[in-house]
Amino acid sequence: MDALNLAEYLLKDIRQQKADMTQRLADGAVETIQDYRFMVGQIRGLTYCEEEIRAAMKGVIEDG
Repeated sequence: MDALNLAEYLLKDIRQQKADMTQRLADGAVETIQDYRFMVGQIRGLTYCEEEIRAAMKGVIEDG
């Protein structure tokens, strides 16, 4: 698996996880403030990972 395919796979998975968590928040599935904070932290972490992968791949695509 080359770097571009790996990045696309990871981005797809990250985006799906973010969408699932966001939907759970919107549906009111979170029962405690601790769970809410944890989930928001997870979403922020996934967003950070997505941005880092996109930034790293931007250099790979431009150099390629």
